[in-house]
Amino acid sequence: MPNHSPEVRQLVRPLRGSLSGYSSVFLMLLLALSSFCVTADVYVYVRSDGSKLISDQKQSSANYTLLKSYSTAPYRSRVGNRAYEERPIQSQHDALIVNIALQFDLEPAFVKAVIHVESAFDASAVSRAGAMGLMQLMPDTAARYDLQQDHFNARKNIQVGVQHLKDLMERYGNDKKLSLAAYNAGEGAVQKYSGIPPFKETQNYVKKVLRLYKLYEKTI
Repeated sequence: MPNHSPEVRQLVRPLRGSLSGYSSVFLMLLLALSSFCVTADVYVYVRSDGSKLISDQKQSSANYTLLKSYSTAPYRSRVGNRAYEERPIQSQHDALIVNIALQFDLEPAFVKAVIHVESAFDASAVSRAGAMGLMQLMPDTAARYDLQQDHFNARKNIQVGVQHLKDLMERYGNDKKLSLAAYNAGEGAVQKYSGIPPFKETQNYVKKVLRLYKLYEKTI
């Protein structure tokens, strides 16, 4: 198993407001979130200017007030093989998910909902079709974005998955339903049926992600 070098990623965003409010992003977060990390601590602070900081590092400055904190373990280790549950999950990848979502100007709640449905935050997940990692990347999709190896690396997997999701959002005029349908069934299927394909799996997928998106909007 590769020994990933430490790196730091933190983010700052206002407590309220639209996506543009996330513009202040500090890339400082110690401890790379590798695919097989055992636990991680997440700290949520409010700064003196009213912005929010999500990090895996404690802050000692008087400018930061701790809002909440939580310890996480890989989702699979906590729930075993239990079926998918439609409730918000506190993931050890939270800070990484939010930072990468903001890099691509996507709502972190939306990206987290996709990852929840795709892999339930299991970085080592593999589907029967061969999709891999947190965002369940198919090999050809990963290759399209020059990811040829380390498919289970949390940072690389999310980076490629979010970039792909962003491209779909731009292609479909920021229509979340069509973008999700294409993420699940492929752009060809959306084009063929001029909308969400009549596949039960895809239709349920879109509904699940959008329901979770609304829930995560209240927690991120």
